[in-house]
Amino acid sequence: MKPMNPCRLGQTFQYHFVNNPPLFGIEWDQFWTSFLAVFVMSNALALNTLRVGFFRFTITPVQSLEVPAVNKGNMLRGGFGHAFRRLCYIPQCRDIKTCPLGASCPYKTLFEPSPPPGADRLSKNQDIPRPFVFRAPQTYQTRFEKGERFEFGLLLIGRALDFLPYFVLSFRELAGEGLGLNRAKCTLEKVEEIGVSSNGAGPNDILAGADRCVRPDGRLVYSVEDQVFRATRSDTADQWIKTRLREFSAANGNASVQYVTIRFLTPTFLRAGGEVVRHPEFHQLFKRLRDRINALSTFFGDGPLHLDFKGLGERAEKVRTISAQTDWVERFRTSSKTGQRHELSGFVGEATYEGELKEFLPWIALGELVHVGKHAAWGNGWIGMHGIGDSSSDRRPV
Repeated sequence: MKPMNPCRLGQTFQYHFVNNPPLFGIEWDQFWTSFLAVFVMSNALALNTLRVGFFRFTITPVQSLEVPAVNKGNMLRGGFGHAFRRLCYIPQCRDIKTCPLGASCPYKTLFEPSPPPGADRLSKNQDIPRPFVFRAPQTYQTRFEKGERFEFGLLLIGRALDFLPYFVLSFRELAGEGLGLNRAKCTLEKVEEIGVSSNGAGPNDILAGADRCVRPDGRLVYSVEDQVFRATRSDTADQWIKTRLREFSAANGNASVQYVTIRFLTPTFLRAGGEVVRHPEFHQLFKRLRDRINALSTFFGDGPLHLDFKGLGERAEKVRTISAQTDWVERFRTSSKTGQRHELSGFVGEATYEGELKEFLPWIALGELVHVGKHAAWGNGWIGMHGIGDSSSDRRPV
């Protein structure tokens, strides 16, 4: 059954309320403002059909492969960018902004998209998010011997899913030409699709570190044996959110959510009020996450989210920090094009927050998937829900 439009539901509810006033003397304006705020906020994501797809790439070295101890995501992102551009290049294209293919150019769509009609709020945004996220192995291993598999995850968001074959072909060419610090010859062995739930695990369980070493089964999309592309079954943001909310509910029952612990698994870089955040308050984290999800939906989904950004942010400001154990990690990358050094630093660790958190859970759940903050495409800003509860001593893992 098609869900009812929030405005239509509100009109129905208002008619019932006015003609059947409650016994406790609550004013309609006060009640409606509160009800609509919670209802619309919770359904802005519950009805979000932004497509998401998570894939596991398996590369097998033909000779010893040397990779960085950290910043493996930067290695993947940099190599992919070069291979992808070569794959999409046409002689008539002198500059990506004046490419004769226009919006149909895969490279322009993913790296320099134009704001869709009506997106006035984002039309001047110079930091359009990339609709993909690389998840490199979270280990310090720097050498993979011949035949030893090197695996990484790739999240594609919205229209980026239409270009999955370009990602596969780019990495096939990159592997064949040479990957890693020593440009080792490799083979792209296979690409698998991981659903939002696979044997009780999902994208958050892939390459998540020693404490979560589940390796969910995948559905074959590409294999070097036959080099055939198979159809994918992309999920939607609301499917992922519903899966995670069921896990939250199983862990916490019907109790109100007053506490939540969030882990920052990879360096997370946020700015608030023009200043770099080193110890994140909840509203600083949430506002960046809210804006990222809205931008991804605007540029690569069905359009901007219809919600009260200000009101949602104000309620997030009421959530307070109970404890925070975060460390600042200094990391950098050097551009092969300009030779300039760019910062990939950020904080890692965990923080526990207290307040009325239930309406924010869908956002945090989607944030686990799409990451938050600067350089998310490199794998930075990976967050994970570690525990929720209705008291500080009763936080349950999720």
